Amino acid sequence: MLWKLLRQAFRRRESLPDLVNRSLTLRRQGRYREVEQILRRAVAEHPHDAVAATNLGVTLLERNEAEEGVQWLHRALQCDPKWAPAHYNLGNANRAAGRVERALEHYQLAVDADPEFASAREELMQCLLETCSWDRAEAQAAALRSLIVHQPGERWMPLVSPFTALYLGLDPELKKQVAMHHAAACVRGFRAGEPWRPQDVAAADRIRIAYLSGDFRNHAVGHLLNGALALHDRSCFEVHAFSWGPDDGSGYRRSIVSSVDRFWDMHAASDEEFAAAIKRAGIHVVVDLAGHTLGNRLAMLARRPAPVQVHYLGYPGTIGAPWMDHFVTDHVATPPALRQEFTEHLIHLPNCFMVSDGSDAGAGGPPSREQEGLPRAALVFCNFNRASRITPQIFATWMTVLRAVPSAVLWLQASAIVVVENLRREAGRQGVAPERIVFARRVPSKADHLARLALADLMLDTVGWHNGHTSTSDALWAGVPVLTSPTDCFAGRVGSSLVTAAGLPELAVEDLDQYLGTAIRLGNDATCLAAFRSGLAAQRSTAAFFDTRRTIRDLESAYAAIWNEWRAAG
Repeated sequence: MLWKLLRQAFRRRESLPDLVNRSLTLRRQGRYREVEQILRRAVAEHPHDAVAATNLGVTLLERNEAEEGVQWLHRALQCDPKWAPAHYNLGNANRAAGRVERALEHYQLAVDADPEFASAREELMQCLLETCSWDRAEAQAAALRSLIVHQPGERWMPLVSPFTALYLGLDPELKKQVAMHHAAACVRGFRAGEPWRPQDVAAADRIRIAYLSGDFRNHAVGHLLNGALALHDRSCFEVHAFSWGPDDGSGYRRSIVSSVDRFWDMHAASDEEFAAAIKRAGIHVVVDLAGHTLGNRLAMLARRPAPVQVHYLGYPGTIGAPWMDHFVTDHVATPPALRQEFTEHLIHLPNCFMVSDGSDAGAGGPPSREQEGLPRAALVFCNFNRASRITPQIFATWMTVLRAVPSAVLWLQASAIVVVENLRREAGRQGVAPERIVFARRVPSKADHLARLALADLMLDTVGWHNGHTSTSDALWAGVPVLTSPTDCFAGRVGSSLVTAAGLPELAVEDLDQYLGTAIRLGNDATCLAAFRSGLAAQRSTAAFFDTRRTIRDLESAYAAIWNEWRAAG
């Protein structure tokens, strides 16, 4: 009897790799409910196995069951305290919840346990950038670059995400190849969908557009689209929104739901179910708003659910996929010299590519400077970009500006205490009194943020690997001029696109030297700075950036052109 029980236990243990491998196959297919069922069986049959517990924890996190997911990751560490994948995913969970210092601890433990765990090193680097721990971040970046150099052929590409490739400053061709590699990985385990034929598409009076996102909520994407989708011409376009993200109950979510002809909640759908729903709706043009961002559904898009597939707004670079046909941009964000960085056909809108909504701006008067911790008589430079976009070089430039404009302070986004400590310490090291770096308090709503943002005199954009995008849009809607400079990639040129479209092309200067000189000149010339501010206010009724309806019409013209082109080509 004992021998029989041991044999049964052995068979159960041996079945674990099969269970996990099957779950991974289903996960690549987006069949998350089945994945969860299989992994719950695995942890029940193998309660002391770290692999099974980790995979279940990750699956629950992906299904927005964060609390239980974290519990299973901790269970995995009880089984094996040095199990790097559990530490890595706990880092992800803590980072998503804003617990950046705990995230750093887990990422570091993952790297310590497995120095070749490139994804953990990558996220550790990004998390260190978010805390402005620049020396430690550069050490991780150097380790990643070393991995790239020492891996033959394309073996290094799985080790670096497309977004990290942007930060590492790889040459354009390598960045494109990384994106292509990760796009190709989306079709592992199944065959990519075949291109459509015109005879497969039923005739329709209106072009059916579908916007796809996991962020139709209180999120940058939700902020930009709030109110915009309602402006589509319903005599020519039928507008759908397909969501795979959580319903946060926000006004942004409600606004987007009410502004489209049909809203599809696909958060529990597998990739096959998701693609089938798009086909069933008879969508002509799919507009992906995620790209290579966390939680994307690129594997679903690889199934070719619509005849024409477009990327827009969500990711600042090529998707690198043969099943992504077009990328929406403009001539400032993507001049001819950048064309080779993209696998998609570029759609250049005639004005600014970025749609935005200013309905939250001007909802109320600004608070007092005292309420925001700002000196009453100071000149206020600001930057509300994510801390990860603040490089040592741009921070040193800002400190040079503050030394040259003694009446000024620099107002930055609310951050974790470690960011406050790091930046104030660095300011002191560069000869600037730490109290001249002011950190904004958290406010309840976007309207509150835009109201207090109007207290600033000039936004100093991050110049380097990534400009401000939504944050630059916010400043312009709040009436604050933005000083920026274009770099050699799309992510570093969006600021120039927005400023130019807002009618202030003089503030998109040529390089960092001109940026420094302009910031100092405006900081010491109140009359000139006031002229830029009043000029921006005057542009509200005429500039392309502020004309959301015009941007929607430009998008509609582009959608109609690519749809008609596809029909004619067939």
